[in-house]
Amino acid sequence: MGFDHMEDRLDDLKFSLKEMKKVAVAFSGGVDSTFLLKVAVDVLGPEDVLALTARSQFTTSQEIDTALEMAREIGVEQVVVEIDTLEDGMIKDNPRDRCYHCKLRIFSTFLKLLDEEYPGYVLVEGTNRDDVREYRPGKRAMEELKVLSPLADSGLSKDEIRVLSKRLGISNWSRPSQSCLATRIPYDQELTEEKLQLIEKGETYLKELGFKECRLRYHNDIARIEVPKDELRRILDLSQGIISKLKELGFIYITLDMEGLRSGSMDIGHDHACEDRHV
Repeated sequence: MGFDHMEDRLDDLKFSLKEMKKVAVAFSGGVDSTFLLKVAVDVLGPEDVLALTARSQFTTSQEIDTALEMAREIGVEQVVVEIDTLEDGMIKDNPRDRCYHCKLRIFSTFLKLLDEEYPGYVLVEGTNRDDVREYRPGKRAMEELKVLSPLADSGLSKDEIRVLSKRLGISNWSRPSQSCLATRIPYDQELTEEKLQLIEKGETYLKELGFKECRLRYHNDIARIEVPKDELRRILDLSQGIISKLKELGFIYITLDMEGLRSGSMDIGHDHACEDRHV
């Protein structure tokens, strides 16, 4: 399927949202969830749409700021829900199905909030057609909880969502895909607030240098940096300053991944992919 039937798929999305009458969007401020939120508001009106944003140890302050900004831009009520993901041992121990346990905790919290304070709202999230093609442990949690994925159900792809977002005037239509901070740490290595904060500080520094798409993988004392291949030369040119800063943060060894940035690089040799997030 290409762009030929994109309008039909958009119509299907609008029809399904209209049928729901009231929706709460699991909202990260990323391209997919922002598009879903915008279309929901256009179809139902802001009074029948709610944005639910999870703030946990796995989300950066920049991501929360972006989510707040995008909700204001669309003009919809937003609730930021504080969730202690590390309180759950099945998440903190970082098993290969960590994403399942994490999504289960977050979406269960959302559903409880809706049941108690926003009865009648249907919880939806931003998985798209491309995501369905990959095995993602978190999808199982959403299926068990009966959380709906109207973008995927309507057949809209990531590229189509970007095109339609630009057409709708959504300012973040070209924003790079983001991923959970926990994806920077190898499976079965314990997740701690200290490690996650260290990763966030390192990536924030790299982004301040202009590397909008980057990952800082955590391997104990080693920081493994991933940037797109066309940025490798530039990051090498800035290597002295980067080495100094990351060592100042607490890393001992600084490495550059010569394969470049790629989704799910911690999943090599496994069937899991937890890179993209829509919460």
